[in-house]
Amino acid sequence: MDYNSLRAKILELAIAAGDGSVSADELASVNYSLRNVGYSSLSYMRLIDSIENEVGVYLDPEADIEHYETIDSVTALVVSGGAGAGA
Repeated sequence: MDYNSLRAKILELAIAAGDGSVSADELASVNYSLRNVGYSSLSYMRLIDSIENEVGVYLDPEADIEHYETIDSVTALVVSGGAGAGA
């Protein structure tokens, strides 16, 4: 999967993990910042689980928070193969 397709997939998964609390337009308006749309800790866990199931890359929920700040940072994390707690 190329970068743009992967980013689009992660955006789709992030919206689904938000369980109706976030839209693509809202994310676009804040430069795709999950934090700035009030993404909950439960939504982050759902997103991590969805990425593992859909993309097949393990993401450590204990990894540094900056990896989970935006759609682009999550995409970069997935491209790099995931992260451990010290990443």
